[in-house]
Amino acid sequence: MTIRTIPGGLLAALFFCVFLAIAPRGLAQEAVPNPVAVLDLQAEALKAISAEADRATTAEQKVDLRDRGIVVGTTANATVALLEPQLAQLDQRIAELGEPSEGEAGDVKAQRAELQGERDTVDSAIKRGRLLAADAKEMIDRMIREINVAFSRDTFQQVASPLSPRLWSDVADRFPDDWARFGDFVTDQVLRIPGEGTVQRYVVLLASLLAAWLLVGPARRRLRHMGRTFALQQTAGTRARRSALAVWFVVVGTATSALACLVLYLAMNWANILTRGTRPLAETMMITASIGAFIISLGAALLLVGQSSWRLLPISDEAARKLRSFPPLGALLTFLGVFLVEGGRSIGVSRAAAILGNYIVAFTYCGLIIAILVSLGRLRRSHPEDANREPNVRTTIVTLATILAWIAVAVSIGAALQGYVNIALFLSRQTIWTAIVASTAYLLLIVVDDLCTTFLSPNSRLGRSLHSGLGLRKSQVGQLGVVTSALLRIGILVLAALLLTGPLGPGATSLFYQFGSTAEISIGGVTLVPGAILKAVIALVVGILLMRAVRSWLDERYLPATDLDPGARNSVSTIVSYVGFILAGFWALTLLGIGVERIALVVSALSVGIGFGLQAITQNFISGLILLAERPVKIGDTVRIGTDEGDVKRISVRSTEIQIADRSTLIVPNSELITKSIRNMTLANPLGRIQINFAAPLDVDVAAVKAALLEVYAGHNAVLPEPAPSIFIDGIEGGQVAFKSFAFVSGPRAVYATRSAVLFSLLERLRKDGIPLVAQA
Repeated sequence: MTIRTIPGGLLAALFFCVFLAIAPRGLAQEAVPNPVAVLDLQAEALKAISAEADRATTAEQKVDLRDRGIVVGTTANATVALLEPQLAQLDQRIAELGEPSEGEAGDVKAQRAELQGERDTVDSAIKRGRLLAADAKEMIDRMIREINVAFSRDTFQQVASPLSPRLWSDVADRFPDDWARFGDFVTDQVLRIPGEGTVQRYVVLLASLLAAWLLVGPARRRLRHMGRTFALQQTAGTRARRSALAVWFVVVGTATSALACLVLYLAMNWANILTRGTRPLAETMMITASIGAFIISLGAALLLVGQSSWRLLPISDEAARKLRSFPPLGALLTFLGVFLVEGGRSIGVSRAAAILGNYIVAFTYCGLIIAILVSLGRLRRSHPEDANREPNVRTTIVTLATILAWIAVAVSIGAALQGYVNIALFLSRQTIWTAIVASTAYLLLIVVDDLCTTFLSPNSRLGRSLHSGLGLRKSQVGQLGVVTSALLRIGILVLAALLLTGPLGPGATSLFYQFGSTAEISIGGVTLVPGAILKAVIALVVGILLMRAVRSWLDERYLPATDLDPGARNSVSTIVSYVGFILAGFWALTLLGIGVERIALVVSALSVGIGFGLQAITQNFISGLILLAERPVKIGDTVRIGTDEGDVKRISVRSTEIQIADRSTLIVPNSELITKSIRNMTLANPLGRIQINFAAPLDVDVAAVKAALLEVYAGHNAVLPEPAPSIFIDGIEGGQVAFKSFAFVSGPRAVYATRSAVLFSLLERLRKDGIPLVAQA
């Protein structure tokens, strides 16, 4: 697996831009070099890059030139950003002097001329910087195109298939020469080792081996024990305990192993054991061993065999035990694969031997992937109860990843058998790298969420400080934790996406480039290429998935932490999701090369059809937006439409779903709720009112009736004490007294059941007290 790092010049340019952005103006003017001199240096650097670009032949050289071009463009843009405020300041000072006049004083003329000269110098430098940035971008684009072409040529190059005798005959014919090269390489490297100071070299090597053993042995165990003790004592009972400990295990395992490899490398380099031929190979293997240590530590931290209470992955101990061997095996095979390829390159083996080595590495990686997928399939079949569970986002992602992995393995094996060994090697490496990046991202996503929701919770020490010091409500502290977690997790996902496109060489994006340059389709003056169509489809799918994830996050994480009622939450999530879908559509159209003016033209051409054929749908859509914005009806309201009465369950942009008393759903077009009269019984006051009417003989003890009814109301918890129940004499007529009483319950839905229960109790109480009732006249 090829490892690429950020060049030092590019890193320096990034720091330079950050410094320009955050440094105070005065400090920037004093510490930053003369912008004109900076532009001169960058112009010379771009000339050198242009000269070297015509002579560059390898992908590594082109990548270096591309990175140097990025440095030039970044520095030029940063210099322009520094000069633009100076230009605006000079324009303001010149404007303050006013327009020149005939009787103007000499000192004013001299000052105006001096300022105008400074302005011309700054303006010229800005124009030079912009032109330099444009030239650098053109050079960068050229290098990217050449890198992509070279990558495509190498990747899609067909060689002898392992099923053909030609490959094996070529390997056999070149074997004596390759063996001789290997012997010459070993002999040459051994002879280059100085003969003097042997004892000192042995002492240094033994000391480095001892230090490496101490690092990967006692030191690692001690640090792991310290982390576990801290987690048990300081973070007990919090969500951050498990995730923080898992990260600590990964950091300790990777850092100790990487430091041990570095100690060995430095010792061998100091002892002059590494020569010009072996030093690059040793550096590559040191980095590969560190990555292997990271893979092993990551797998151990996620699986935690025998410690199910600390495990982050939702798997059983049996599954963890069966999967525990794959991270070390993957790290070992990666190390051996890199050693085989890079070692052959250092020795200078024949092309046939290099091709055979690539076949061995590709088939080895495919075998590892197949073994992991088969083990996962067996674990699923051994737990059939998991198949009966309701599918969720996690199971969907795992299923899709498994299918894609099987497809990648099948394509890799098929390509290798057809002689496309570089495609097989690329796909197998990318599959393994994707698994590593996905596992790391999964761990970091959990860690970030646990830390943010733990330390920014209303009951944490930091949350209480924010509540008392800044006056934030406890709900706002919780919202801050959720939002911070979301922003950091988005950053992790973006970083993971960048890592997936960059670690395997300079041309990882050339598949789009090759596919997009094969043909063009012209429709109504719009030129479409297959690559653009593919990118637009992927962008649309990604946009829709992102908006579904955002809506799920709003519904499950953020909005429940706010003080909004369910109706307001539904309005926010619905509007955000539809806006996101519209933006995803515009994004896809932009990638197709269709501008906003063309979209407006199409919309205006279809406006007549929309006005007549889709009038009802458009009316319902606009009415739905009005309902979500004004909220005359919201989720949970009890409404009456005509003779139907029920609870609002869902409001979309086209219709509203109302569940009526018989549990059926009434689907009402939104325009009906806007243009017609409806009764919302919970809009202003969500309380429900009970009304009971009855009559008694004229000689009845009205005080006893009132006391009995009030006691009946007091005996039912559903009846609210405030507003208090009331009893009135509605009239005296026909030898009877008519009573009317009112009481309130928590909502209209509780009226019917509570009124029935009160009537049952009232009849029983009046019969017990001997109070007769008569039929009302």
